[in-house]
Amino acid sequence: MQSASTLTPPASVPAPAPHDTPTPALTPAHPAAAACLNCGHAVPDRFCGRCGQNAHHTHRLTLRDMPHDVMHSIWHVDKGILYTLKTMVFRPGPTIRAYLAGQRVDHFRPLSLLFLITGLYALLHSLLHIDITPPREPNIPEAVWQMQVISMRFMMKYLSWFYVATVPVWALFARWFLRRGGYNYAECLIVAAFITAICNFFAVLYLPVLYKFSGTPQIGTVSLWFMVPVVAYATWAYGSLLAPTTFGLARRLWCGFMTYMLGYVVSIVLFTTLMYALNWSTFKAAMKQEDQLRKQQARSAPAPARR
Repeated sequence: MQSASTLTPPASVPAPAPHDTPTPALTPAHPAAAACLNCGHAVPDRFCGRCGQNAHHTHRLTLRDMPHDVMHSIWHVDKGILYTLKTMVFRPGPTIRAYLAGQRVDHFRPLSLLFLITGLYALLHSLLHIDITPPREPNIPEAVWQMQVISMRFMMKYLSWFYVATVPVWALFARWFLRRGGYNYAECLIVAAFITAICNFFAVLYLPVLYKFSGTPQIGTVSLWFMVPVVAYATWAYGSLLAPTTFGLARRLWCGFMTYMLGYVVSIVLFTTLMYALNWSTFKAAMKQEDQLRKQQARSAPAPARR
């Protein structure tokens, strides 16, 4: 039998007074350290857990803040844009697989990246006034020449945006050829957006070359040469998404090549159809003039000598 002394509970330790625990002082410069100025939610750390606003950047703006805000706007559209460009250029497969797996805080959103790069390309191309049409040859009729000029200008102005519009087409082919990787259609949209953005990024880097040969007889050949690195990159990028599968390298590259090329062919067919539909009157007049010129040349040709 236990003694009474052993049954006596130990004396409780008094809880520390609220003033015993030091609390960080709230400075007037950062009132959002207590409550988010955007949504009113309590902010225990730097970022609000409800809306994500940075509680350390809500002080009253002054002229001294302007240089920092300008530089932040230029270089920090999102801190992951340069990182995403770098990893997508050199490691597209691991980058996309990591993004799809949920590692997204360090990466720029794919659709935002696609629109940003395509808009930059369109802006620079309009400022440089690049003429992708070679000089006119003397034997080409005026209407036919105008048709070529309209076609080339229309293509250079809108083709990159048309690639953006046909990302769902590339995603369909990616869904088919990359199905062994287990990607659903929504994930294939992300894949196609990422890879199309980088292809348009290569087009931005290639603009100085096009500008150098603008309006020269070599411009057509220079434009075709641009397709070599783009097709190679897209083949590798799409194919690398099958790295976790049992496919060998040749099979992965074949699937990547077919994904890009079939999407490219469909995009070009749709783009050409749209271009002719919008400029049909000009093209019809050009074809009529070319037909008349061909008939005139046939009539003026000397008759074959009779034996």
